[in-house]
Amino acid sequence: MRIAIDLGHGVGTDRGASSKYIDEEEIIDNVGGLVINKLKALGHTVIEVRPTSATSVSNSLVQRVQKANNNNADLYVSIHANAGGGKGTEVYTYQCKEVAQARNVLNNLCSLGFANRGIKGSNLYVTHYSNMTSMLIEVCFIDTQSDVELYKSIGNNKIADSIVRGLVGETSTVSNIS
Repeated sequence: MRIAIDLGHGVGTDRGASSKYIDEEEIIDNVGGLVINKLKALGHTVIEVRPTSATSVSNSLVQRVQKANNNNADLYVSIHANAGGGKGTEVYTYQCKEVAQARNVLNNLCSLGFANRGIKGSNLYVTHYSNMTSMLIEVCFIDTQSDVELYKSIGNNKIADSIVRGLVGETSTVSNIS
């Protein structure tokens, strides 16, 4: 399978959300890096779509989606962490469409102890303009202490395993980011 992985934010001044507990970019890079390595170890083609530079957030989003579309990805997965005082994990799909992989990722993350906030729909650029099945995963809330404590106690490897297993039905023993 050809999977576009979007490590959200991380370009120019767009570093994602931050809180007194942890920065979103730390979660994205650590969990996302493991997801990429595990998928590659399982033999999947991974298209990393985070650009190296962008003139704006909008330009960054356009570049990400164009790269996935131009590489004929089968699946687009954007990895994020939420902010705003909530609790739990949620997955966004285009128009709240029920997507098996999105449901599997959500259920797997919730089985680790995160509250289930459901499959949601929103007019997110990456889910709206990608030509393939797409989702945006919000692992946990970086500004809710209990979520951050749970994230840290579970660890990046188990969270990445849950995502990979949700996407492709299996995971790999890779446990480091190259």
